Amino acid sequence: MAHIQTDFSSSDLVTHLNETETVICVFTGSDIHLTASIIDESLKAGVKFFIPSEYSLDTSNPKIRELLPPYQTRLEIQQKLKTSGINWKAIYSGIILEDALKTDGILGIDALWASVVIFPHKKETKIAFSTYRDIAKYIAEVANGGEKREINEVHMCSFRANLGEIVEVVEKEIDKPLERYEGIYEGAKKEAAERMKMGFFDGGVALLGRVAVWNDEVDAWSGWKEDVSEKDDGWKPEVRKVVRMVKDGEVGGGGCGC
Repeated sequence: MAHIQTDFSSSDLVTHLNETETVICVFTGSDIHLTASIIDESLKAGVKFFIPSEYSLDTSNPKIRELLPPYQTRLEIQQKLKTSGINWKAIYSGIILEDALKTDGILGIDALWASVVIFPHKKETKIAFSTYRDIAKYIAEVANGGEKREINEVHMCSFRANLGEIVEVVEKEIDKPLERYEGIYEGAKKEAAERMKMGFFDGGVALLGRVAVWNDEVDAWSGWKEDVSEKDDGWKPEVRKVVRMVKDGEVGGGGCGC
């Protein structure tokens, strides 16, 4: 794969996009707005298919957009694609497992200090997880026409599980019980606002991500349906592997998984 630097000027982007059939965007965070320029120049270059930066929660959910500012930007990108005439598809892949199990991740699980912050939610709520490897597979499948292109949104995931099931696997891997702490939604929102006010935007979004994921009123998971793979334990070794990576320092740093 060739790596090309660009200054995002119109002439430079058109040069790079010329004779390109499919564009795949993987922008994150505050860079997502750059997609708009890519769409404009893709039109000029005759691009036939476009995959925007999603790979996370369901952008079509208005309550998620209200909580998480980056999702409003994602919606604006989708609206631009709808009026562009380019065929496109958004891939909603749920929580990224490797990021979600970080100490500051959206699950609130700290494998290093054996603790978990639990926000009130229905215990049976199953959330959708995807690994980075599987997200790459989804992108390849969609780009190669594995999904009907007239459908603009698709929900995919490696597996679904509730928090109790994830905690059980983590406890077995670290061979000790996790200390439970109660999360408070209003407290999380207040702290998130303070973080953003101080300029720590990503830290604020990480906290709001926990609200979006666990608050039953948000209804973040209705788009993902039960899969046959959920009826076995095939996903558990993947969780245990990521826990080991966290403990060994191979997974760390920022990123909430949403």
